[in-house]
Amino acid sequence: MISLIVAFLACLCFCLLLRTGKAKNTPVRIVYFLIFIITLSSFISKIFFRMFHPEVWDFTCFYLYGNVASKGYNFYLPGNFQAVYNSLNFPALLNIPQSDFSSFVTESVNVGFPYPPPTILYFAPLGFLSYHSALILWTLFISLFAFACIYHIYSLFLKEYKINGLILTSILFLVLGASKSTVFYTQTDFILLFLLLLMKKFSNNKIAGIFLALAIFTKPIMIIFGLYFLFRKKWNAIFYCIGCSIILVGFTIIFFGKEVFKSYLFNNSVSRLPKSAFFEDINQSLHSVLLRHNLISLDNPKVYMVIAIVILSLTVVLLLYLLKNKLYDNIWSVLLLIGLLIYPGTLGHYGVLLLFIIPQFFDKQNKLYFNPYINILLICIFYLLMAFSVFSTICFLLLIVIYKSLNPGSLNKGNLTYIKH
Repeated sequence: MISLIVAFLACLCFCLLLRTGKAKNTPVRIVYFLIFIITLSSFISKIFFRMFHPEVWDFTCFYLYGNVASKGYNFYLPGNFQAVYNSLNFPALLNIPQSDFSSFVTESVNVGFPYPPPTILYFAPLGFLSYHSALILWTLFISLFAFACIYHIYSLFLKEYKINGLILTSILFLVLGASKSTVFYTQTDFILLFLLLLMKKFSNNKIAGIFLALAIFTKPIMIIFGLYFLFRKKWNAIFYCIGCSIILVGFTIIFFGKEVFKSYLFNNSVSRLPKSAFFEDINQSLHSVLLRHNLISLDNPKVYMVIAIVILSLTVVLLLYLLKNKLYDNIWSVLLLIGLLIYPGTLGHYGVLLLFIIPQFFDKQNKLYFNPYINILLICIFYLLMAFSVFSTICFLLLIVIYKSLNPGSLNKGNLTYIKH
């Protein structure tokens, strides 16, 4: 709820400062700046705390992946993970009780590497460092992407508001629970959001294909954005994506051999995941929600496949409509939300990707723009839902995007006359 209050105050200050006749409202400006300083300080303190306080999840997984790979072992075989895990003695290394590693052993050590082979290039360097040195460097590494994301969100959607836009972007980003979770789990979501923002920024340039390839090998969910370039006939971007993918695959073969690709194709680690992993509350995908409500079963995956196909078919129809009406900004948002919805591995911290959509509500050149008063309401609903359910937030934003797609000029009356700073 603190995030909701902070976000509400930030948006309110933003509107007051930019309203005609209120540009020099010193008390509001002071409050606005104090909110920024407090949220920034809190976020940085979480980064430093994480650097020097190890947790079981998720960096320990990444470090284990890196150690298995750096030793030249096949990182899809659980036997190799078990041998390296035993040699590292994580409970003693992290000063955490052995009992706390029970789920870690079940969901990681006994499973193997859960991503496509080229993704190991992120983690292999960690295997050459001590655990604590690797934790510090990795936390700093992903944190740099967090601040790069803030800049690019501001640059893409809120640059016209200058310093006020940058402060609003920073506050909304730093106070989001999913941003804090990404730091806590030292996950790669900031990298993913950064690549998505670069794809959007260079969407009319062939190098967007490079960012797409990097994003796919960071999290496979990003493959859905290939539809944007396909539907818009951006063939050069598609060729660059294929070319970059071939290069990444080539590097992986050079460093780790062909055997890992055979294991990925024919002995995939996903098949070894315990059933409990699909039911966990942190999993916020449609698949997991349906499982938790006993509406589908893991024993009959065809039911979910049919549901996913129906959703994708309706999505294609919507994309064709958006394409016909040149609502290209909406295409990006629809693809992101549908991807998060149907991807079975969507976890709570993936919610940081939704920061790609929220700032577009403030961008007057964007088809998702709303007037400032409605934005305050939407932001409050967004942060309220995020506190309880990322899945519900995804559905909420999807309804908003579809509504704006069908009524592109709606809810924009009552715009404030802005003074830029």
